[in-house]
Amino acid sequence: MASGSVGEVEQLLPEMEIGVFEGRYGIGIVYGIREVKAEKGAVVIVNGRNETFVKYRKVIDELSAADFSVYTFDHRGQGFSDRQLADPHKGYVDSFEDYVADLNFFLEQIVSRQPHDCCLVLAHSMGGTITLLHELRYPGSFAGIVMTAPMLGFSTAPWPVFLVPPLLSLLGALGQNQSYIIGGGPFKPESFSDDNILTSDRENYNRNQRLMAEYPQVQLGSPTNAWVKQALVAIEEVMAGTESLQSPLLILQAGADQVVDNQAQERFFCGRAGNCELQVIPEARHEILVESSELREMAVKEMLDFFERVCGD
Repeated sequence: MASGSVGEVEQLLPEMEIGVFEGRYGIGIVYGIREVKAEKGAVVIVNGRNETFVKYRKVIDELSAADFSVYTFDHRGQGFSDRQLADPHKGYVDSFEDYVADLNFFLEQIVSRQPHDCCLVLAHSMGGTITLLHELRYPGSFAGIVMTAPMLGFSTAPWPVFLVPPLLSLLGALGQNQSYIIGGGPFKPESFSDDNILTSDRENYNRNQRLMAEYPQVQLGSPTNAWVKQALVAIEEVMAGTESLQSPLLILQAGADQVVDNQAQERFFCGRAGNCELQVIPEARHEILVESSELREMAVKEMLDFFERVCGD
C-alpha cells in the first residue's frame, strides 16, 4: 500500500511534508508539500506518465527559492502511489476522469488547507492533459498554467492514428484492455545512450535510473491498451474544448521531442486557445526539466517569469 512508501519518500525528500490521501475508488495517492512563509503563490506540480515527484526535487528547490509553495503527488498506478492491477508494471487507468478526480480532491482537501492568493500549475506531458481536463470541468481553478511538453497528441507508429481506435475496440472486445500494448512489456533498465528520446543529460538520466533500481516499486513498464484508448479520448476532449479554456497558459515545447506531437501544440491548441503562449526550448528532448543545465535553465526562467507575471497582476 502507498502508506508503506511514506518513510522512503521522507528519506528522499526530507525538506517536504509527505502523506497519503485516498483517491477515487480508494486508491492510495502519495503526496508532498513544501510551504514557504513569504509566499508569492502556490504551485501544484502535475507530473507525467511513468514519473514520481521525487524526480522534481531540483525544480521544487527552485520554486521554493523563488518564494512559491509547492504541492505535488504521484498519480494512481505509478511512482510511490498504489497500482490498480496485479502486475504493477502495467500502465493502466480506467479513465482519465480518475486522474482528474484525484487532482480535484488534492486541490480541495489538501492544497486548500492553507489560503493561497495565487494558485498555479506546472504540468508535464500527461500531466498537461489531466490539468486541461480539470480546467474544462472546473474553469478558472488556476491563476496560470505552465505545461512542459504537454501530451496533446503522440505517435501511434507503426499504426496510422485513424486505425488505432477501432484496433483498441477490437482488442477490448477480445478481453485485452488490461494487456500491454502490442510490442510492450514490463520495465527494463536501459543504460544511457546519446540517442535516447528523454534527455541529452547523462547525469540526470542515470540519476533517475538509480532511483528506479533502488526503489523497484516505482518501476513502470509500457502502457496497456486501456491506457492508450483513454488517453486518446482525453486528448480529443481537450482539443474540442480548447477555445473555452480561461486560465493563462504557457507551453514550453521541447524542440527535439519524439514522444509527443509538437504540431498539435502549435496548430491545434495554442493557435485556438485565447490566452496561450508557446516558447520553444531548442534541442530539448521530452523531459525538459531534467535536460542539460543550459536547456533546463531556459525553461525554468520562462516558467518563473510567467508565474511572477501572473501572480503580480
